[in-house]
Amino acid sequence: MSESKKFVIIGMGAYGQAIARTLNDFNADITIIDKDLATIENLKQEGFEHAVQLDSTDEIAISRFVTPDDIVVLAMGESFEDNILTVGILMKLGVKKIYTRAIKEIQTEILDKMDVVETLFPEKQQGRETAIKLFYDGIKFVNEFAPGVYLGEFKIPEKYYGKTIVELNIRQIFKINIIALKEIDKTDGTIKKLHPNNFVNIPLNDRHTLIAAGTKESISSFLENANS
Repeated sequence: MSESKKFVIIGMGAYGQAIARTLNDFNADITIIDKDLATIENLKQEGFEHAVQLDSTDEIAISRFVTPDDIVVLAMGESFEDNILTVGILMKLGVKKIYTRAIKEIQTEILDKMDVVETLFPEKQQGRETAIKLFYDGIKFVNEFAPGVYLGEFKIPEKYYGKTIVELNIRQIFKINIIALKEIDKTDGTIKKLHPNNFVNIPLNDRHTLIAAGTKESISSFLENANS
């Protein structure tokens, strides 16, 4: 990530805090804003240095903490009117990258008409991810990162133990791209080692998972074979 990037996250509900904590883990330059003072004080105690209590619909106040080159995320979901007003203020301030949350389809339709705004619909996305995970038994994690193309973390079926990816010929047979091999510590479930390269000749075991990408059809075919 470029050092010049600065993020401003407005709205510190569960969604906004999750975004803020993740960016903080990457040591990003981040300012968090919420109108609730207690929430801001708690997040300051957690270690967020730039945490500000203000109403995002106050143009004078918000202009003190946002510049046109900032990447701004509106994570609040309780008031769509405040959302729209804040987007209008940010556009007036010349902010070029605005990500804003929607919780209804009609909100998405309205926000999509604003050229500088990219709409986030976390509930819809999470629901879709949950459905995909339920459908694909044997996957620890799955996400659709392009239309019809999925990135997943696959458990190693017992029938594959002791064999290598080269021996199984997974890529050629099932048209799945193996990106990495993850090794889990069985005692606490943490990642012991991640193999992004030179893993195709490692014998697989119950401590391994595969990070792979493929279409719905290729993943289905792989899992049907793995579970047969």
